Amino acid sequence: MFKKFKFNQFETFPELVHAISPRCFKNDQGETEEFFFQEKDKYGETNYHVKRFLESIGITNNDLYLVNQVHGDKIFILDDSGLVNSEVVKKSADALLTDIPGKPIGVFTADCLPILIYDPRLKVIGAIHAGRRGSEQNILLKVVREMNRVYGSRPKELIAGIGPAIGGCCYEVEEACIQPFRKMLPDDTHWCRSGLPGKYFLDLIAVNKMEGEKAGLLQENIFSIDQCTCCSTRNLYSYRREGKTGRILTTIMLRS
Repeated sequence: MFKKFKFNQFETFPELVHAISPRCFKNDQGETEEFFFQEKDKYGETNYHVKRFLESIGITNNDLYLVNQVHGDKIFILDDSGLVNSEVVKKSADALLTDIPGKPIGVFTADCLPILIYDPRLKVIGAIHAGRRGSEQNILLKVVREMNRVYGSRPKELIAGIGPAIGGCCYEVEEACIQPFRKMLPDDTHWCRSGLPGKYFLDLIAVNKMEGEKAGLLQENIFSIDQCTCCSTRNLYSYRREGKTGRILTTIMLRS
């Protein structure tokens, strides 16, 4: 067994299944093993680690729906129950939305923000990959607007959880990376601080919380797991810290 990250606020909804993967788990031999979700097994079938993680949270169909993440702002709507996951993963996007029960959706991250969003009234779920470039393009705001357009969701009724991501404590960037956010959020007091000359520490979690409020979500309905991927050496993968590395899987599903 292994400890999974979860949002306490989502746990209050019995119709939801969700979780965020840790870096390691104990295998059947009692050894510590790292999750590697993006490798195929020797038969080229569904990755064993994906299967093991999904089964640990009660998802037994193993048909995880992912998209081809490209650090953009495109949103894929999973509205066809007959569509298979091997077709969905060919779609270039950075967010998925669905109201179909029994279809687990998810995103991979290793410093970027994984965001889960839920409409309790209409039973619509979303999984978002929000890195620096996606955040620049207001991906969370666009997801909220798309939920309103497609399903009739009301922003004030939505809840959003931001999973483990690189924090403002560690995410140092060049000034050019800060400028797009200064245009969006002129008051940088809460999401930016100076680093070395010409560099700044960017807090994408704070940026996305403000974007969520701009989209109409209530402040009390936006929450985050207080774990910086770059600081959590043993618990989580971090591209900034390690370069080539594994991925964190954040997934959510409506129970059938």
